[in-house]
Amino acid sequence: MAGNARAWKTFARSNARAFCALCLLSLCMSVLLACSPPAEDVTQSAQAEAPDARFSDLTRDEYRNGKHSMRITAQIATWYEPDQRLEIEHLAFTAFNTDDGSISASGEAEKATFYESSGDIEFSGYVHLKSAEGDISFKTDHLAYKRALDIFETPLDSDVTINAKNQLFMAGRGLLFDVKQKYYEIRESVSGSVYQ
Repeated sequence: MAGNARAWKTFARSNARAFCALCLLSLCMSVLLACSPPAEDVTQSAQAEAPDARFSDLTRDEYRNGKHSMRITAQIATWYEPDQRLEIEHLAFTAFNTDDGSISASGEAEKATFYESSGDIEFSGYVHLKSAEGDISFKTDHLAYKRALDIFETPLDSDVTINAKNQLFMAGRGLLFDVKQKYYEIRESVSGSVYQ
């Protein structure tokens, strides 16, 4: 009980990100149990990956330099104290411009992993990101947010689609979206249509 209370305090006080899916952990544990040698090693592995805390219907606000930078909601969240990682399922988020408090982007993802030490986030499964004005949206299956650079990026082999103001449709692989510069690009296999 004291361990859970300590994990909750650490989690509540931190001001970085960290989330992902409980079902991913279940799948990983199933694979480990099916492929691992002696039972002693399995027990030690299971204890090492046992979560320190679990949350349902979580809402979390992030702050950068005392200013609101992100709001995150999740159906299920699992906290791992040793590596300061929060894994969640069914994430919705809103990113705020720390200069004026306005909304800069919002989105949703099936799964996410938030890393407290760096503030980085990895989204997976169905991922949908849209600009504050709602005029530009991105869809992909894997997206990483790098807090130090304030960018969203997909691996070069991830398919991505972009809709802009209902006038432009683009598809390709490898998205780079700079939140502050409001700049985006698709790096490979670009195709698309323009509607007037």
